[in-house]
Amino acid sequence: MTAITVSRAGHSVQGGSVSTAGIPDAPISVVERISLILETFNGTGPLTLVEVTRRTGLPRSSVHRLLDQLTSTGWLAREEQTYELGVKAYEIGRSAFNQNRLLQQATPVMRRLAHTVGLTVHLGVVDHGDVIYMASVHGHRSPSAATAIGSRVPAHLTALGKAIIANYSEERLSDIYSAPLQRATAHSVGSRRQLDADLAGVRQHGVAFDHQELAIGISCVGVALGPPDHYYGNRAAISVFGPSNKIELSKLAGPVRVAAAEIWDRCVASHLPTHQFENWRPPSHGFQTA
Repeated sequence: MTAITVSRAGHSVQGGSVSTAGIPDAPISVVERISLILETFNGTGPLTLVEVTRRTGLPRSSVHRLLDQLTSTGWLAREEQTYELGVKAYEIGRSAFNQNRLLQQATPVMRRLAHTVGLTVHLGVVDHGDVIYMASVHGHRSPSAATAIGSRVPAHLTALGKAIIANYSEERLSDIYSAPLQRATAHSVGSRRQLDADLAGVRQHGVAFDHQELAIGISCVGVALGPPDHYYGNRAAISVFGPSNKIELSKLAGPVRVAAAEIWDRCVASHLPTHQFENWRPPSHGFQTA
C-alpha cells in the first residue's frame, strides 16, 4: 500500500513523524508541546531523544526536559536510551474506551451485524479530515487484514470517512481539501471534483462506498450514525469491509443502514443528546434494507 501522509492539528505527519515544516514559527504553549511529544509515540515503537526531537521539530533542551517530566509522572517509560508510552497513558486510554457512550450503544449492534454478514464491522470518527478507528468486530468471513484501533487514515479514502464528510458544509470541505488529494491506490479519489461527485451520491443514497481506494483487494460500505445537522452525523459512522472479489457492496448496504438506524435508536433510548432528531433514518434510495 502507498504510504499515507496525514495532517494532524496543523502538523505534517509522515509515518508517525512530524515534519519541522509543519511547526508554526510562533512559540507554542507547554500543553501543545506535551501533546506534540505524546502524539509522536502514536503508532511507533520506543524512540530516542534524538528521534523525538527530529520528529517534533522542538528544541532538544525542551524535549529532554519534557520527556523527563512525562517519565516521572507515568505518561512515558524509559528503558536505557529510549522512551515509550507509560502505564498512565494506557490507563487513560482504557478509561476513554470504557466511558465512551456511543461505543457502548454501538458495540452490541456491531456484533450482530458482523455475525449476520460474516465480515468485519468498524466504528470510527473523523478528526481533522482523518478517520480514527474506535472499534472493530470480526465475522467468520473477515479477511486477514486488520485495522488497528486508534489508527488514522485520510477520510476521503474510506467509505466510513466519506459517509461522514458527505454531511459537511462546502466551506468545511474546502478548508480540509484545499491541497491536492492524497492517493493510496490507483482507485483512490484523485481530485476534488471526483470527491464531490462521490459525496453527492452519498447524500442521495445515504451510503458510501470504497472500491479498493485504501487497499487493493479490499472494498467497504459505510453509513453515518445520524442526520447531517447532528453531531453524530458529522462525526461518527460504521462500515463493513471485505475482499473485493467476494462481496457485493450493494447487498451489504441494506444491513449496514439498518444497523446504523438501530445504533441511533439505542442512543435515543439511552438519552444521549439527539434532540429533535429522534425519528431519523438513513436515506434508502435504491438499496434494500434487509
